[in-house]
Amino acid sequence: MAESILLKARVKSIATAAAITAVGGLTTAEWTDLPLTLRDDEVSIVEGDPDESEVYSHENDAPEDYDIAGKGLSAQGSFIKIGYDNLVALLGGEKVGEVGSERFHHSAKKTLLNIALRFTLKDDSTITIPNAKGYVNASLSIGYGGTQKFPFKFRCLPGASDWDVDIIW
Repeated sequence: MAESILLKARVKSIATAAAITAVGGLTTAEWTDLPLTLRDDEVSIVEGDPDESEVYSHENDAPEDYDIAGKGLSAQGSFIKIGYDNLVALLGGEKVGEVGSERFHHSAKKTLLNIALRFTLKDDSTITIPNAKGYVNASLSIGYGGTQKFPFKFRCLPGASDWDVDIIW
């Protein structure tokens, strides 16, 4: 009987490190925990449908040749309860003021992050994206029941030309 993998992934924590571009970096990476994620916005890691290329002839209805090119994986969700230091690290901008009266000055420029991501699940297993590029947005819902959330989206990239890995689980 073939082995099967059943994965019911519930997030325990998410951490980041500098982008890992060699397999040895997996054991030496220094991980920093990220803020909590919003349960209403599922954290998902999905692979896009590949681009399909078919070659047809006039004489036949079926394609003469068929090829595909992958679109890769992306990870997305939303952070909540972000402190000022995480706002600066994830969105750019700066923290201004003394403790207790600090404010966040949001940058008008978008910050492109190039990082490694590690999702630790409730069963203590991990999903690691060694090399990801992406961004975090601000979504400030103000009013009764409003949630300040910070949606993120990261594209999974190969580790390096000689390490063709974009996710490990």
